[in-house]
Amino acid sequence: MAYANTWEDAGLYRKFSGLVDSEEILRSNLDLHVHPKFAEITYIINDFSEITGHAVTAAHTGIYAKTDDMVAFVKGRMKIAIVADQDPVVALARGYREQLAGSLFICEIFATLAEARAWVGRDS
Repeated sequence: MAYANTWEDAGLYRKFSGLVDSEEILRSNLDLHVHPKFAEITYIINDFSEITGHAVTAAHTGIYAKTDDMVAFVKGRMKIAIVADQDPVVALARGYREQLAGSLFICEIFATLAEARAWVGRDS
C-alpha cells in the first residue's frame, strides 16, 4: 500500500493507492495520532478512490474505530471523510462509520473528493 499525506490549513488529505493492507492502515493511523500537526486539524479526508484492492475486514475497521474513539477523548471533535466508490470499500466504510456513532469523531462517506471537501468545509 502506498499513501501520501498532504497537510492542509485545517486538515489532512490522505490519498491511498495500490493494494491497501489492514496493518499498514493501523500503523499510519497511529503515526498520525502522534504527529505534531494532528492536534490542530479539524478534518481528515481518506481517499480510497484509486486503490487496486484491499486486505481489510470488518474486524479491522472495528479496531480502527476503537482506537479513533479513544484518541477522540484527547483530540476532541473532528470530521473524517472517506472517499470510496467501490462497493466492498464502501461497505467497510459504512461499518466503520456505524462503530464511530456517538464518538467525537464524525465520519461520512462520499463518492467524490469534491463532495468530501464540501462536507469538511461546512461547520458541524
